[in-house]
Amino acid sequence: MNIRRVITGVVATMRTIALSAMALPALVASALALSALAASALAVSATAEAATTGGAAPFRPTDPGFVVAELPGGSSRARDAFARQLELSRSDPQLAAQLAAALLEQARISAQPQLYGRAESVLAPWIARPTVPAPLLILEANILQQRHEFAAAIALADRAIAQDPRSGQARLMRANVHIVTGDYEHARPDCAWLMGSGEQWTGSVCIAQVLGSTGQLERARALLERLMAGEAAGPSAEVLAWTLSVRADLALRAGALPEAQDMLTRAVALAPASDYTRLALADVLIARDQLAEAVKVLDAARPSVGVLLRRAIAQSRTHEGPAQDSLADLKERLTVSAQRGERTHLREETRLALEFPHDAAGDRQGALALARDNFNLQRETEDIRLFARAVVGARDPAALAALKEWLQHSHYEDVVVDQLLRSGQSS
Repeated sequence: MNIRRVITGVVATMRTIALSAMALPALVASALALSALAASALAVSATAEAATTGGAAPFRPTDPGFVVAELPGGSSRARDAFARQLELSRSDPQLAAQLAAALLEQARISAQPQLYGRAESVLAPWIARPTVPAPLLILEANILQQRHEFAAAIALADRAIAQDPRSGQARLMRANVHIVTGDYEHARPDCAWLMGSGEQWTGSVCIAQVLGSTGQLERARALLERLMAGEAAGPSAEVLAWTLSVRADLALRAGALPEAQDMLTRAVALAPASDYTRLALADVLIARDQLAEAVKVLDAARPSVGVLLRRAIAQSRTHEGPAQDSLADLKERLTVSAQRGERTHLREETRLALEFPHDAAGDRQGALALARDNFNLQRETEDIRLFARAVVGARDPAALAALKEWLQHSHYEDVVVDQLLRSGQSS
């Protein structure tokens, strides 16, 4: 979700986005950087802004101490301040971008899903207009990504690109969503565009993910190794952490767990606030049976659904710590999410069913149903592995055939998936 060449400083800000955009289930994107870019782009485009607002003069604070966004808290003063800012943002797209992005960043940090709704309320008056500034379309698409409404997110990115064909942020977002959903060939042109636009680092990491998922895993690994070796100064810490996490994912699929652990340890040191990177590191530690270390890594993260699940897994295998407490908290959160009609935790529900089955036959079929739904929605490394585990466990010929057909068509490589399928054939 980020890159562009409007101004050198804007490009630097855009790079911060790349980390969040690709770490998605990724799609756990950092909207704060996105919005900083959005605000800058809007400031550059005064003509388009005036047309969008019907010629009304946008609000511009003259006091350097003016608070752009005071996030809503428990006090009436905070709520009143938010209401004032919300009202002002309806006539000022730059303020709307800043306020929505601050809310999105706070939602990411605090794991409070209601803040996504507040960010959407800031953007709603603008999204409803016939003409919407491209940066606001991208912020709205970011919210749709968080809800796993990937087709809708792509549609907004398409609109942003139609409005501004040189919007690198929209192209990276669109590529990211295509990668997450396993549509690698549609991601490839946007990755190539990014490289051709001058954003060599971001474009290289983008295309490496495509190569690594279409039969060229070792070429992708070599590309990123050369990229990191060839830059003396290197990018920002956040983008370097993103690059390391992508390298770790490729190493995992090649069976190089020690290398993946090293990459993720470095990434966590560079971006300690990234729960995505912590979860990935915890998964490697659990896979290597370094369970105490995994718990330590998880203890430093916010108690999200992903953290609670991995903590329960590690605790259950060591028989130390309150695994049942973690499971109870996890199930309560999943129940609340289901009551809201959300399906943003299919990955965690699938892994929960596979790791903590209650009865043999019923749970195998239930886990397969969850894994299939999740695989149809998103196809990152963990999603594909979970589907393979569920297929083998349920011994379902139709599901096995569907997975094999996709693997053959995409040329996707993963030693763990290969081992699972071989074990299923021999059992």
